[in-house]
Amino acid sequence: MRRLPAYLAASLLLALAPGPDNCFVLAQSAAFGAWAGLCVAAGLIAGLCVHIALAVLGLAALIARRPRAADLVVALGACYLLWMAWGMWGAALGDARAEPLTPLGFCLRGALLSLSNPKVILFFVAFLPRFLPEGCRRRALGLGLLGALFALCAALVMGAFALAGGALAALLRDHPAAALWAGRAAALAVAAIALWILLPLLRRRPKA
Repeated sequence: MRRLPAYLAASLLLALAPGPDNCFVLAQSAAFGAWAGLCVAAGLIAGLCVHIALAVLGLAALIARRPRAADLVVALGACYLLWMAWGMWGAALGDARAEPLTPLGFCLRGALLSLSNPKVILFFVAFLPRFLPEGCRRRALGLGLLGALFALCAALVMGAFALAGGALAALLRDHPAAALWAGRAAALAVAAIALWILLPLLRRRPKA
């Protein structure tokens, strides 16, 4: 496939670009340790797999044509992130005891963020099919392979963010005052991610 090198480069750049996924992995790993960030990253990849399956089955475009249903999923995900940010406020960064979630709990957080991120939905509806060869007979297989390559790029990048956040958490364990303020900064970061996701919905809100 002649377009494959360009697709891999674009996927890596998109994975590296600042966005809700990377910021959330960094915030969670800094707040609760690298293991939490890696679990969140695993959940995000699981969410990507759902998006890939929808694209392969042709359901992603169908969902995009039902904006109200998609907006409801986005709004619910953003509200959950705001609730999470409220719970993180006041917790010291690097203090995993502040929120005793299991690895599955952190995975579910990542999956919810991925499924409610409108930019991910747009990627699989508008961007991914452009890299299929013209007249591709096995469209479903092609979309699946391209989606898997993007998920691999995203996994590598988010894993690096999780390890970086974990290193920050370890550094702040011996500085309680700094850890408290950094924990509040992480809470604000999660709240900002929620508002980031909600902003397109607010812009489309009809005027009275």
